[in-house]
Amino acid sequence: MIDGSMSQGPFIPIAAPVFSTRELEVITEAVRSGWVSSAGPFLRDFETEFASAIGVARAEAVCNGTAGLQVILHAIGIGPGDEVIVPSQTFVSTAAAVVYCHATPVFADILADAWTIDTADVLNRLTPRTKAVIPVDLFGLCADVPGLRRALADRGRGDVFILEDAAEAFGATLNGVSAGALGDAGVFSFYGNKTLTTGEGGMVVTADAALADRVRFLKNHGMSTTRRYYHPELGFNFRMTNLQAAIGLAQLAAAPDLVARKRRIHARYRAALCGERGVRLQTVPPGHHHAPWLTAIVDDSLEGEQDRDALLARLGARGIDSRPFFYPNHLMPAFAGGSGGQGTRGRTTEPLAVTESVSFRGFALPSGAGLTDAEVDRCVDAYLTERRPLA
Repeated sequence: MIDGSMSQGPFIPIAAPVFSTRELEVITEAVRSGWVSSAGPFLRDFETEFASAIGVARAEAVCNGTAGLQVILHAIGIGPGDEVIVPSQTFVSTAAAVVYCHATPVFADILADAWTIDTADVLNRLTPRTKAVIPVDLFGLCADVPGLRRALADRGRGDVFILEDAAEAFGATLNGVSAGALGDAGVFSFYGNKTLTTGEGGMVVTADAALADRVRFLKNHGMSTTRRYYHPELGFNFRMTNLQAAIGLAQLAAAPDLVARKRRIHARYRAALCGERGVRLQTVPPGHHHAPWLTAIVDDSLEGEQDRDALLARLGARGIDSRPFFYPNHLMPAFAGGSGGQGTRGRTTEPLAVTESVSFRGFALPSGAGLTDAEVDRCVDAYLTERRPLA
């Protein structure tokens, strides 16, 4: 299948959205209805149908995934003096949401094979100030939230709130439970490169009706539901628009096909790369049904960040898009000390060995649901041609 002689072709992006005529139909309907802002029937329907798809009682649409994380933390009372444990290998918004609440993110390491948060390291970082943990379903693989919950209970810390960052994991399950429904609350992102997109946007999901009601109140400026333009407390403008929700409904209807396409693409990558020395793909433990957002790779032949970035530049010259793993949060200036991060800093100062090793040797190849087999093969060919194999 791979012969190393394929020439450069059209540019292949990392994850282009996949739309049908249905998206155009519903957004036209929304425009014609006049309901284009943060009220309208598409919003109600999107929230209801999304909750049903995930298997939770309530879903609240928000303007993006970051806002979803922040509004939940605010809703449960996270504030100054509190600590929230997060993995360092995640997009910056996971920890930033903690800082926005004037609390302290405490960074934990990840597992060497699954790349999700290491429960043992979480336990090592518990203090009396720990109020929440945010496990991240990285690249579409659920974190071991049930194991984390059991471990916290065994330590007598069943009071710690588990906020599942499922931004990258729509369609994934663990032991039959959907991503987002494993924690006390979950958050999804609908950014343009996600499996299901509304351009920007996000969704908070929870089985806790009181928490969902509070999120709804806070995302709408903290406005009273019985006394219009009266605000008993200050909230946020974190609302989704009816236009976005219309697109979301069309995407949700197509979601089974989009997820299935992602799985087929990932399986083709895995079959082509699993025998290559030094190449590691994310391990999928028993009980997990992976919904790959991106096909992510750790290449142990790479010496570090500069070597990895040079490889990605060579792929770019061949018309193959790529992206590095997230930069370790605990090494970034906003969290690493001083007065960065609005006067709040991450408490982890020692190296996180697995995170740093994986992060600087990791990258993702094009993974959009619209990729053809020939495009996947071209990406594999380019990567195997440009990498420096282990001797």
